[in-house]
Amino acid sequence: MTSCAFLTVTTRALKRILAIILSVAVLLPSTLVFGQPPRADTLIVSDAWGPPQGWNPLLPSPAWGYTLMYPTLFFYSTYKDTWIPYLAKGYRWVNEYTIDVVLRPEARWWDGTPITADDVKFTFDLGKEYTIPWVTPYWDYIASVEAVDRSTVRIVLKKEALNYFALFDALHGVLILPRHRWEKLKQQYGVKLASEFLDTNPAGIVGGGPYRLYSWSEDIWYYERVDDWWGKDIFGLPAPKYIAHRTFKDNVAAALAFEAGEYDGAGHFFAKIWEMWTVKRLARRTYLANPPYYLHSGLVLLYIRWKHPLNNTIVRRAIAHAIPYQDLVSKAYFNYSIVASPSFIIHEYPAYAKWINETVVNKYRYEYNLEKAKKILDEANIVDKDGDGVRELPDGTKLGPFTIQVPYGWTDWMMMCDMIASSLRQIGIDVRTEFPDFSVWWDRLTRLDFDFIIGWDAGPGYAHPWNTFRWVLDPRLSPPAGNWAGYTKTEAIPLIDAAPGETDPAKLMEIYSKLQEIALRDLPGIPLFYGAAWYEYSEEYWVGWPAEERPEVWVSPYIWNWPDNLPWLFCLAKKGETPRVPTWIIALQFPTTKFFEDLESTLRAAEEEVLIRTLIDKIGSLEGRVSGLETTVTRVSSDVTDLRNRLGVLPSAEEVRKLSADVEGLRGTVNTLVAVVAIETIVLIALIALILTRRRK
Repeated sequence: MTSCAFLTVTTRALKRILAIILSVAVLLPSTLVFGQPPRADTLIVSDAWGPPQGWNPLLPSPAWGYTLMYPTLFFYSTYKDTWIPYLAKGYRWVNEYTIDVVLRPEARWWDGTPITADDVKFTFDLGKEYTIPWVTPYWDYIASVEAVDRSTVRIVLKKEALNYFALFDALHGVLILPRHRWEKLKQQYGVKLASEFLDTNPAGIVGGGPYRLYSWSEDIWYYERVDDWWGKDIFGLPAPKYIAHRTFKDNVAAALAFEAGEYDGAGHFFAKIWEMWTVKRLARRTYLANPPYYLHSGLVLLYIRWKHPLNNTIVRRAIAHAIPYQDLVSKAYFNYSIVASPSFIIHEYPAYAKWINETVVNKYRYEYNLEKAKKILDEANIVDKDGDGVRELPDGTKLGPFTIQVPYGWTDWMMMCDMIASSLRQIGIDVRTEFPDFSVWWDRLTRLDFDFIIGWDAGPGYAHPWNTFRWVLDPRLSPPAGNWAGYTKTEAIPLIDAAPGETDPAKLMEIYSKLQEIALRDLPGIPLFYGAAWYEYSEEYWVGWPAEERPEVWVSPYIWNWPDNLPWLFCLAKKGETPRVPTWIIALQFPTTKFFEDLESTLRAAEEEVLIRTLIDKIGSLEGRVSGLETTVTRVSSDVTDLRNRLGVLPSAEEVRKLSADVEGLRGTVNTLVAVVAIETIVLIALIALILTRRRK
């Protein structure tokens, strides 16, 4: 065979091989195409359950980590109650209903397109067209979002439903999307954009965050750092080159892999976590080295679907007496938390506990007491009429069979479900457990297709307890954005709308007392305990993790809540290197109170403008008086001129008296006006000095 023929055959063969490879590659998951990044450069975590549902942020349950790819206006830490500007460079209040947010001029999407106020407006407006959990609810309180110019977005709150809490939520909770991409997707998918478009092709995603989707499969997916990210010159770059998320079938499997060092950070329940470092001497930790080991987040509640026959408040009160609260915490939760206050208000912290009305709580108080639960049902004639062990309402409706469900693999909550179901069967309510996959459980939650579930509330922070009452009692909300019981009563709506705009503590206490009464009376959810914010870390590959001995590291109780917690990724370092806290984390932080202080300054400046206008009016009045004086002087001068022209004629006594009176009148007018002008001038100077002093402060 000649060399030319050999090359021809070889080329043909290579083409066939390449075609086969390409055809197979199309069928393979993207993770097999891209390969696995180097372990030493990869931060591997496990937090969510089940395979990824897609990376479209509009989906009800997007894949873990999608928030790494899109910026918010600010970062917020519920633990420290502090903020850091992210996409925003700053803000300014226009008035008590309006705030302007100024964007960073450096901000760019990955394709180089500038991030502008139009992108922000477009994203907010999507929440009007589609039901998006992290946008739509804010439109109950926001009147408009407008682009003032390329870098300034103006958010106007509704005057009739003034709510600063909702504004603050939006400032750090709304992921900004690129208009130039999503506008085309809207035209392509229409109403199905938030349901059928999954966005699973990494190459097609256009974001503005420091990580992009790199590859994925059903059990692990990777994000790659964007090294030319627009924030590099402001924030630097986060330490991990790659971030991966790995899923497990249950908590036990996750614990074994974590102990073996197969991944670096976890957001799961692990039984006896302390033994990993106290007994086995492994480089593992939680935020706290000692009990309760975890920071606490919000309430964990038993949600009871608001439907017949479970919407009977007598039945709900009996259920509240049949829950073994302390056993849930000590046996299933390994004392990682404490039993919650029945008030729906976190009682651990004084800032929240001050709103608890003990009189109301005592009126509706419940505790674990099976005999009391049975008595409540007996007295309401809710009894077992046919001897099958299941009670019936007076209309004959049986209390069961019902199911209580949490996702499979949540072993602590699965055990709690068993304990609750067992207790309820003892009082004649037929409840069985069911543990579907997370995606199934989440879908049922969003469709309110359940009887009992264990779930959470909106969590702590500047908006508690308002956010909890809204989450539990507001019928305008639907899961997953709130109202997980499907509560339908409207009595709480005026109170929910009034609280965020009320600044009088006495009136606010009255509002919260009424909300406590409604919640305790109807019990859409029953507070169980405060959720532990699951967070475990390994120092085998990465050091510098958030922990109690490193309070300067930015942290919220729920560590894996990104993008809010992105700053702590800049504090990590590879093992063997020295971790450092970037100066911007400290320098850019400010407390929530600053928003209100700046608002007060804006309102005060508006009052000063009124004062200035008043001073101008007074100056005008002075000018009028001076003008009157000029008229008088002119008239007297005319009289004197006339008199001078008649020098040859002796003036009469009457003329002399008249002229004297005019002169005296002029003198009096001048003296009076001089005095008034002097006084007005002093007042003017004093007011100006006051304004200048306030502005210096």
